Amino acid sequence: MIRKSTATLLLMLALPALAQAVEILRWERIPLAIPLTVGQERIVFVDRNVRVGVPRGLQGKLRVQSTGGALYLLANEPIPPARLRLQDATNGEQMLIDIAATEAAADQQPREPVRIVAGEPVAPHYGQPREAQPSAAAKQTEQAEAPKAVPRETPVPVVLTRYAAQMLYAPLRTVEPVDGVGQVR
Repeated sequence: MIRKSTATLLLMLALPALAQAVEILRWERIPLAIPLTVGQERIVFVDRNVRVGVPRGLQGKLRVQSTGGALYLLANEPIPPARLRLQDATNGEQMLIDIAATEAAADQQPREPVRIVAGEPVAPHYGQPREAQPSAAAKQTEQAEAPKAVPRETPVPVVLTRYAAQMLYAPLRTVEPVDGVGQVR
């Protein structure tokens, strides 16, 4: 009986050490800070296929691998604060993350993985309000009222011309993504 309760007690004490949480960060168009520890790989789940823009000064200091919506970051030496740019491969939308790597303290636990989730939806076209999730009561009220006029969609040639001009002259972080349109290299 004593052996059984001792084994159960040891198991109960060991389980919390095995549990691992995921830190959740919300992308709301503000750069996200992700600290790294030298020699420890940190996983960042983006749930999108992304391309990673890494500053030249980090060559050899930081290993970056991206596959299937996950980033694997490994710092080989201490890194001062730097910014990485993540670009969605399907629509060109960009996210910014700030990293900094420090040496691990003697008693420091490995850092948990990070999941980046989308914040408020961005307006699909300039000047239009963001799409909000209406409540059930608001949906019923809308159905009872007369249907409103549907706003006219921007003509395709205008959208393409605007996208081309932004790609040529605007900073890449400000380019409005257009579904189905991407840059050919």
